[in-house]
Amino acid sequence: MATTSILSLADKIKKETTHGSLSSGHSHARLLQLVDELKLAVETPTETILRLIYQPPENAALRTVVDLAIFPLLVERAGKGVSATEISMCTGAERDLIVRLMRVMTSLGLCASFKPEVYYATEKSITLTQPIGRDGVQCIYDLTAPTLSKLSEYLRQHNYTNPKEYSACPMQWTIGQSQFEWLAKNTQHQALFNSYMSSRREGRPNWFDVYPVERLMDGAIHHSEAVFLVDIGGNQGHDLVKLHARFLNASGRLILQDIPEIASSVKRPGIEAMGYSFFDPQPIKGARAYYFRAIFHDWPDRICQKILLNTVSAMDPRYSRIIIVDFVLSDTNVPRMQSAMDIQMMSIGAGVERSKRQWVDLLASVGLKVNGIWNTSPGMESIIEVVPDLTE
Repeated sequence: MATTSILSLADKIKKETTHGSLSSGHSHARLLQLVDELKLAVETPTETILRLIYQPPENAALRTVVDLAIFPLLVERAGKGVSATEISMCTGAERDLIVRLMRVMTSLGLCASFKPEVYYATEKSITLTQPIGRDGVQCIYDLTAPTLSKLSEYLRQHNYTNPKEYSACPMQWTIGQSQFEWLAKNTQHQALFNSYMSSRREGRPNWFDVYPVERLMDGAIHHSEAVFLVDIGGNQGHDLVKLHARFLNASGRLILQDIPEIASSVKRPGIEAMGYSFFDPQPIKGARAYYFRAIFHDWPDRICQKILLNTVSAMDPRYSRIIIVDFVLSDTNVPRMQSAMDIQMMSIGAGVERSKRQWVDLLASVGLKVNGIWNTSPGMESIIEVVPDLTE
């Protein structure tokens, strides 16, 4: 790319850091986008392609380093550095192998090396000792890598069509199980997965900090049996606990629904736990809101339609709402993580990360419409308020 284009991007980055609020989600996302554009502008086409080609060995090396628990060693010796020999003695791994693995870690910026074969912790190293890094790398790599390595073969054999059935998704075709079956049979990875998913939300706004929850509270029915919100597939009820703590005077009951094995273990003040599968008709009638967080991206449209229809059957058409917390992809310049996650969800369960158009089409297919979308950053899930389309 011409030098003038590089300088123009550099100028935009300078303006963004000078005038933008970097604590703002949208400003931060814009800055990351500009930095990526600058990197692409500086790289030659060949350099870009080679960088992409060699991402798989980088991920494999990272998975191994996490398994060896090397990052905690670096963090424990913060500022002092740890030699390859010391790491070898602590982990039992061959010293020369450590050197080769750590070359990759330093090149990725996950640690630093100011002396030959001596490694120092950075902020990135610390993150890799926490659940989002430590547990996320292990679980997501082991869950997805076998299938992703065969994805092109799967698509070729299926005439390059989108997977549309959970039971025939690429992961099922590759290893004989889809994500939920695999996690259920690998209890250690299920624990890692739960830890990772919980950590991804730490430090981020709650859904009711982004969505004006007064829209639900205003006009809510006031009587002892009225249900304010049903959290469907809500696992241990973390979102309901936070909602209850913030809005102690919220009108009506808070109900957590998940499969019986999970719901039976939940004992939380102010929250009623109920065993329920969203593949069955919704038993709670006329609630103010039916809440789904990170549910629909796991499933293809046909199954999402079934889940939604089971919910619609319980709604009061003029009173009830569905609240969906999931990604709403932009129609252009989708961030790398979301676009990659879409391919991941397609692979492990025929799921979809949907754009606004896709959400509108899916909801319309079961007689629903989008009543509003709220978001604080392109890198975070959006909150979608959904109502029955009474114009039909």
